[in-house]
Order: sequence, then structure tokens, then C-alpha cells
Amino acid sequence: MVSNDLPARGIPPPVGPISIVFTDIVKSTNIWEKDTNAMISAMQLHDDTVRSLTLSNNGYEVKQNGDGFMIAFPTATSAVQFCLDVQEKLLDEEWPKALLKLAPGQETTDDKGHVLFRGLQLRMSAHWGEPVSKWNEVIQRMDYLGPVVNRAARFVQVTEGGQIVVSEDFLAQLQREMQQGTDRNDEESSSQRSRSQSQPLSSGNSTNTSTGQESPPLPDLSILRSEAGQQNVTTQTFQIRELGNYEFQGLDDPQKLYFIVPRSLEGRVEHWHQVMHVTGVKGNVKTD
Repeated sequence: MVSNDLPARGIPPPVGPISIVFTDIVKSTNIWEKDTNAMISAMQLHDDTVRSLTLSNNGYEVKQNGDGFMIAFPTATSAVQFCLDVQEKLLDEEWPKALLKLAPGQETTDDKGHVLFRGLQLRMSAHWGEPVSKWNEVIQRMDYLGPVVNRAARFVQVTEGGQIVVSEDFLAQLQREMQQGTDRNDEESSSQRSRSQSQPLSSGNSTNTSTGQESPPLPDLSILRSEAGQQNVTTQTFQIRELGNYEFQGLDDPQKLYFIVPRSLEGRVEHWHQVMHVTGVKGNVKTD
């Protein structure tokens, strides 16, 4: 069901290659069934937080479907910053006490006492590409269609609570933006540096043997994991790890996915390792 709440005003709808982010509240149906009043209050806090951080990170709210959002960003940088901000901000919300007593909303800490989860848990996915842009008269917003959107929506389905899962295309674009930020800083500090001396954006393009066309460059994790590079594009440093190859119905090839987690919440990685071994819990992070 599409929400009747009006999207917050923000940037004009981005077109061309963009980032598409999907969000989804974990175990929302369970919470609605156990305490409807608590969930009504929690949803208002959740919606306000997501909309506020969408605006502050130059995002464009496309629509709200049920308890999740579809948001477009003009850059991978702004999409990453939004996702990191949301994961940290949700821990500090004044959640209803009744929600914090329910299993899906209870506070979870690591062995050092750091809070990993508290209140509603949001899973998020991000993909980069050029979707079909079409004005939607029903919601009076720009809508986005096609394979790019379909993939982004599929990716959130394999995501754990509190996790940010991204595609290889998204990481390649994030790498380009990080490298461009590094190059700009270098140029400002050394006027003698020429464009020809700039570092390459990746290890190179590969050729798709089935089409003969160049595929997008593979992301260079060493660049993406560089704290100096991360500081060029976000206010938080983060971990980035390979999640693995996933097959999705309707997609011919397995999709390689990665996950991003704020350094402040890196204890979640061990949590995701552990839930793999709990009966009845999905878990999607392999132990190194």
C-alpha cells in the first residue's frame, strides 16, 4: 500500500545515472500484531527520521510502500551518507517503551556493552544505474522503472536488519566519486600536478564476451576501504565487505553483493555471523 503522507520537499527529481535506495523495516508485521499503538508511534518517528535525512543528504523521496521507502540520489556518495546516517540515528530515537519490550525492538549490545540494535531495525539496499524516469500522476512524483529499480528492490530481500547491502555497480560508482574527491584535494595542494598524473579509478574495465562491450570497472576494495578516501565523501568511516553471489528469479546472472556498516556499529558484523547458526534465523554473512 502506498502511503498517503506527502513526501518532504527536496531536490528536483534526479535523472540519468542515479542511486536507487530501498528501505524495509524488519519484522514489522510481528510488531503491528503485538502492539498496534506502539507501532503507530514508532512509524511516525521512523518516517520523520528517514524524510529528514533524505532532505539533508540531497535525496528525492519517490514513494513509500507500506513501511519502506524508495529514494533516489544523484550520487553514490549521498546515498551512502544517507544510509549510514539512518542506521546511527535510529539507535538514538525516543522509541515507545512498549516497542522496546518486544523482541524485535529490544536493545541488543555486544560483549563490550556497545548498543548494536534498539527500536525498529531497518534493512537497506542500494544500486547504481540509469532507470526509466516517468512522472506518476497518482503520487504526483517522478517515478523510476526498469531493471535498475527491479534489482535494487530485489537486493533488499537478502538483507539483514541493520544492514546496508549494495551492488557491484554501486561500489564502482562510489569508488569513482571517492577517487575524484582525492584528485581534487591533491590538485588544491599541488598546483603543479597535471591531470595525466591522476591515479586510475580502478584496475581496468573488462570485456563482456557475450556482447563485446566493456563492462563497468570492478570496484577496488583497497580504495573503498581507505579511511582517507572515505573521509572525502562521508562524515563517518565504514567497513565494506563482500557478501557473496546471489541468484534472483528473473535475472540471468548471479549478482555479487557487498555490505557496508558504520565503524561505530562494526559489532553488528559478529552478530550477523552468529545468527547464521541459530535455528530458524536466516543470516547472510559468512565467517572469514
